[in-house]
Amino acid sequence: MPAKKIAILSGGTSSERKIALLSARTVLNLLKSKFSVCLYDFPRQIPAFLRNYKKYDIAVPIFHGSGGEDGVVQGFLRTLKIPFVFSDTVSQAIGIDKIQSKLLARSLKISTPDYILLKKNKPIRYRYPVIVKPIAGGSSLGVSLARTAPELKRAIKVALQYKQAVVVEDYIPGDEYSVSVVEYRGKTIALPVIAIISKKSFFDYQSKYDPTLAKEICPASINKTLSQKLQRSALDMHLALGARHLSRSDFIVSKNRLYFLEINTIPGLTKNSLIPKSLRAANIDFLELFQGWMEHPTR
Repeated sequence: MPAKKIAILSGGTSSERKIALLSARTVLNLLKSKFSVCLYDFPRQIPAFLRNYKKYDIAVPIFHGSGGEDGVVQGFLRTLKIPFVFSDTVSQAIGIDKIQSKLLARSLKISTPDYILLKKNKPIRYRYPVIVKPIAGGSSLGVSLARTAPELKRAIKVALQYKQAVVVEDYIPGDEYSVSVVEYRGKTIALPVIAIISKKSFFDYQSKYDPTLAKEICPASINKTLSQKLQRSALDMHLALGARHLSRSDFIVSKNRLYFLEINTIPGLTKNSLIPKSLRAANIDFLELFQGWMEHPTR
């Protein structure tokens, strides 16, 4: 039987383009031993993909941020009737939106930091410190910690460079954790909890991709009750969102209370990303996992 032909779609125009391509090359190197794989860099190679798409059995969209992790590419693939890996259009769109994902969490009785939504840089009254972030996006790009009114004004200005709406939320001091959820051998399971210990005020873009700026401990050295609560919350978010194959949810725990921060429907897959660490701790082979996803794609 000839090997399945796989089209990996990546790149995009978001501020996370570089990380997306690194993730895509990691997956390319993983799959090429078993499959015929071609990587298309969007948007530059969209015409080439449209000329050749009918020869592929399945697509693997690996984008981080707007234009790929928000349902746009998934809708494109649905139009072309190409099965693909990872979540469908609506799940992607809700997952990337910080406000919609907060509302989903709260509907599940999972706490989130209090927040307000701004669509322009205007004076506001808010208790400090606060976290300021674009309404959509990942890798902590455009995210700032503000402790004073001048810092808040600057932080909003930075965030508005990424999106036209900004979330200003309470800064919750505490311990940060991340939990990945995968579909594996017919079941949807939460992987071991990762504890994130950043040398900076929070787990920002630099900390996520510079191993000298943060420690990522997996499995986290926490009690069984907290570990199970974090895993249950991540699993509940994944299922309620209707996510497929893979997601990663981030949390803060402060004074024994768990707060949901965000969910990623196409989390980073580079060698320094959190997903490979979780898989190793769970003794799950990444190639086997991907093969299972491709046997049951999103259609």
